[in-house]
Amino acid sequence: MPIQIKKFDPASAEKGHEGTILSSDVLPAGMTAPFQHAYGYLENNQTMAGHRHDTDEIYIVFSGTGSVILGGENKAVGQGDVIAIPANVWHTMTCSDKDQSPFLWAALWWDHIEK
Repeated sequence: MPIQIKKFDPASAEKGHEGTILSSDVLPAGMTAPFQHAYGYLENNQTMAGHRHDTDEIYIVFSGTGSVILGGENKAVGQGDVIAIPANVWHTMTCSDKDQSPFLWAALWWDHIEK
């Protein structure tokens, strides 16, 4: 099997979360996984529409700086951070203006698993 690589490309991304972010699939075309996935992308001083859903989710931040609001708590995040988002908890992401990099993360989500 040849090596397949997928990179985020803002020019081919679609608007998501009520048009407040750019998003695209994380995995290369034709690949499947046991979870849903999407890149999220914000320019400086933009905020993703807040939401909640009945799935568990993680965000993996690749570039930029910003903050995540999760269940009313605000936390600064940046490259290399992984954010765990429990099912049914309201959350959003905001890109700060601390640097010139856009804010790029991968979101992976799956059906909530009871403990």
